[in-house]
Amino acid sequence: MDNIAGPPVEGENFFGREAVVKHLCEQLHNRNILLLGPRRIGKTSTARAVMLEVRKQKWQTIEINVASCISERDFLEKLGDTLNSELSSFPKKIKRAAIKPLAESIERIQSIKMGELGVSLGEKRSEEWTQVGCDVLQLVAQAKNHWLIYMDELPIMLYNIIRNDPQTGIQRVRRFLDWFRNDVCALSKANNVRWLVSGSIGLDTLVQEHGMADTINSLSHEGLEPFSDETALKMLDKLANRYGITLSEQDGQNILTAVQWPQPYYLQMAFNHLRRLIDADGTNNLSDLIPTALDKMVQPGADNDFHHWEIRLEQQLSKADADHALALLNLSADNPDGIRPEMLLSKLQERMSNHTADDAKRTFVRLRDILLRDAYWQANEADGTKRYQFCLRPLRLWWVRRNTL
Repeated sequence: MDNIAGPPVEGENFFGREAVVKHLCEQLHNRNILLLGPRRIGKTSTARAVMLEVRKQKWQTIEINVASCISERDFLEKLGDTLNSELSSFPKKIKRAAIKPLAESIERIQSIKMGELGVSLGEKRSEEWTQVGCDVLQLVAQAKNHWLIYMDELPIMLYNIIRNDPQTGIQRVRRFLDWFRNDVCALSKANNVRWLVSGSIGLDTLVQEHGMADTINSLSHEGLEPFSDETALKMLDKLANRYGITLSEQDGQNILTAVQWPQPYYLQMAFNHLRRLIDADGTNNLSDLIPTALDKMVQPGADNDFHHWEIRLEQQLSKADADHALALLNLSADNPDGIRPEMLLSKLQERMSNHTADDAKRTFVRLRDILLRDAYWQANEADGTKRYQFCLRPLRLWWVRRNTL
């Protein structure tokens, strides 16, 4: 296993989630999947492992990242171009039957113009983008093989639509999700096409904040839990063997304690800093080096991934709610064991002094659920008293450093 902290992994570097891949493949035979979770927990690596597995079952697979899309047209263009590229590798007979209709549909996509009144095609006739999209997907559904479309960063695309169209953006997002849930699933032979949808910003948060949670209730909501201690220790042992490092069981436990939330990326990151310290110091006394490695993870220049946790709140919440959430996180960061909900609610009531106590409580409950769902917090009841604490210890240390002069 290579020490890779950053890009998605595959092959022998994909470790510890074989059972998850098997489960997701089983789900895809009956339902589309929404893969939930924050950035850097292995969603892309897992999705690509699923794609590899279903290809063994003779499925066709494509991957589209829609983070750069700011409209329905952008989405359809990316989908059409990716499908066109995939079909080019098909046998000639199948290719001849599909390429021309797909090319005609792509031409229609490229002719769509976004206007104030919706979507228009040319000056004399109008055409809903939803119909063009259905026609493109119908071509795929008619194919003999099953297809899996892995669509990454859908929530970012939807937030782009809302941000770029303050007047009707929310209605357009609702229409997109309704189209995906109803129109796409109603296509002839729709079961031949399955979708795996993911994103570094929670789609569940987006739809709940805008009153459209029903639009994703047909998707199987799946997550990526952190490794068990046993799996995490096996991973660290494989890394240590790969680089000739002597790692005792206690050293492994100390790394787990330092990270606290053993997602593979953060284990890889901690090990990377530890390995560099060993190389620099020429010592293998890991008990002294682990705290230093943890500190290096949160220093400027090495902390880029932690900034996303802060930015994500500003992307998916109103300014007022984002500011409230940041204040709650600032307070909980002060104590490694977390803060009691009563103290957090009191802090929010101070910030919402012009609102009723019930308003403040409702806001707290809503923000608390978002912070729990998006893995900022976990509930700690080790001593019998509930506290909300950071899941990821390096993130908490980064949060403290960012708020310290």
